[in-house]
Amino acid sequence: MNLIQSLRRQGQSVWLDGFERGWISQGKLQHTIDDGVRGVLLTFEGLKLAIQGQEYDRDFNVLTQQAVNRTARSDYDYIVKRDLQLAADLLKQVHSQTQGREGYVQVDFPPHALLQAETAIAEAQKIWQEVGWQNLMLRIPATPIMLPVIEQLIGDRINVNVTLVFSQQTYEQVFDVYLSGLERLIHQGESANDVVCFTSFSIGRLDAALHPLTSFGITQAEILYQHFQNFCQNARWKALRGRANPLRLVWDCTDIQPQDAWRYIQVLAFPGTAILLSKATLEMYQQVSLLPMSVIGSKRVEQMLTNFPLVAIPLDELVDRLVDEEMTRSLNAFDRLLDQIALKLDVQSP
Repeated sequence: MNLIQSLRRQGQSVWLDGFERGWISQGKLQHTIDDGVRGVLLTFEGLKLAIQGQEYDRDFNVLTQQAVNRTARSDYDYIVKRDLQLAADLLKQVHSQTQGREGYVQVDFPPHALLQAETAIAEAQKIWQEVGWQNLMLRIPATPIMLPVIEQLIGDRINVNVTLVFSQQTYEQVFDVYLSGLERLIHQGESANDVVCFTSFSIGRLDAALHPLTSFGITQAEILYQHFQNFCQNARWKALRGRANPLRLVWDCTDIQPQDAWRYIQVLAFPGTAILLSKATLEMYQQVSLLPMSVIGSKRVEQMLTNFPLVAIPLDELVDRLVDEEMTRSLNAFDRLLDQIALKLDVQSP
């Protein structure tokens, strides 16, 4: 039994961070899915490196032959649409076999579209309609501006993975808007069991911001999982039970170095959750077969909290800082990607 099989036995899904056209054309993505990976994420940085490595030259040649008015952004839209369609097609069987619980291909929003609610909604509807697959999932940060957007998209049957969830307060806010979107569908007499919502918690980012040697992120993950279990008893959720999917948690471990990832992996195997791993981490632990069961309990959480060094700044202030940093990082990564595409346009210009 390997790592993915061990995690699946405990009820956890493994998602892969990063895939590009080469992974699809060379059969690597299909092989990964056959091994048990249940979701994939297309990233700005991975796409930039793949374009730099000429994986998309055929796409650029096709666009040149079409003789259309091109910009770096229009080329980006073309490439991403094709990648998402190809990957979603490969994951279609997983999506069908799990009745829509698994098998999603994800992409981050172009960060410039996240500055206003109206722009974000229009961008989401555009991507959703152009890709045209039900196992597409859009990643949207849990900023105050985006919370009403998330509710709107759920009501529009667009799958969402809410990112930058660092605290239980934010998780509660996401839970509230998710239920509101579902309730809107139910009140309209429509079914709500074909839309899903996940929340992503970036554990490594939180630990790095506090102290590299702490495991405060693991404690926060356990608290969030307790909230998830408690919310299953929520009166609003009980009214929807059987007619909608629960708000599931994703442990984002992509910013944790592979050599440090095992201490996170072995204690985060909570049933009903997903874990997002980098290619390097997945490869390093692929053949690991022994995975101890996680034990959740308030006493354990309290004991762990007392062992951490005092946080120099309030958690709310830290969360705000982390969100700002991540939004800036995403914006910079997207701009670098567009710059790389622009270089291809310059080379191909007559």
